Amino acid sequence: MSAKNQRRLQKRNQLGRREFLRTAPLASLSVPLAFRRWNTFHTLTTKPIEMRIDDVSYDYEEFRYRTPYKFAGKEVDRATILNVRCVAHLTNGRSAHGFGSMPMGNVWSFPSQRMSYDKTLGAMKALAERVRNITASFKETGHPIDINVALEPDYLKAADEVSRRLQLEEPIPKLCVLVTASAFDAALHDAFGKVHGLSSYGTYGSDFMTHDLSHYLGPEFKGEHLDRYLLKEPSARLALYHSVGASDAIEDSDLGKWKDDGLPETLSGWIRYNGLTHIKIKLAGDDLA
Repeated sequence: MSAKNQRRLQKRNQLGRREFLRTAPLASLSVPLAFRRWNTFHTLTTKPIEMRIDDVSYDYEEFRYRTPYKFAGKEVDRATILNVRCVAHLTNGRSAHGFGSMPMGNVWSFPSQRMSYDKTLGAMKALAERVRNITASFKETGHPIDINVALEPDYLKAADEVSRRLQLEEPIPKLCVLVTASAFDAALHDAFGKVHGLSSYGTYGSDFMTHDLSHYLGPEFKGEHLDRYLLKEPSARLALYHSVGASDAIEDSDLGKWKDDGLPETLSGWIRYNGLTHIKIKLAGDDLA
């Protein structure tokens, strides 16, 4: 490849990464955990805006689905929600409580043909306890993004230790670690926003962060901050997507037995009931060839 073509390819790849940041939805505040740990954690200066963790606690909520839901090749009829609460304070003494919540999506974050639903969920719960202890023990000050970048290697190490202790047939995958840790991450971001009297999405600029994006993503992002890729104000309206599982009934003829509980039981019924215009279709996962 010529030097000229190499430069063109490099430029195209760089634009692709930037375009990804501009267009990728930030579905949760767990995004910082996916950042590359470009350098080890350190605070260049102690600022009044930096945060220190005081306490972390968590609990679970259990829910049963109205009807089973099939995706990723498995049918599930329940959900376990991990709720995290934290207390944190700024170096100027001001404190706030934060809250984060995340479904323990073991079916898709820890898929296994060798372990049961309860076993993979149990592994995630064991990991959540370790993540709580690691997070609560962290006493450095910093922005939540930097705190989580610093803690991610410890979370991954804890997952390996839990896998060995429980003698799991398959180790806890990294995706599952990020899902488990995301509720803790979200709680820290929530506390950071509250202690400053802002939405947490308003705290990703140079006024609040020690590092620019080059610290996490590489030198081509020098001088840029995450707020460049976020909306300044929340959208007034969002489309409601109706998720269609692989075993959901589309029309009346697809139903073997009616529940008759007053709610729609087919996709066509839900379209009329809610005036749906956006649909998300889950793949069955039966044929991966």
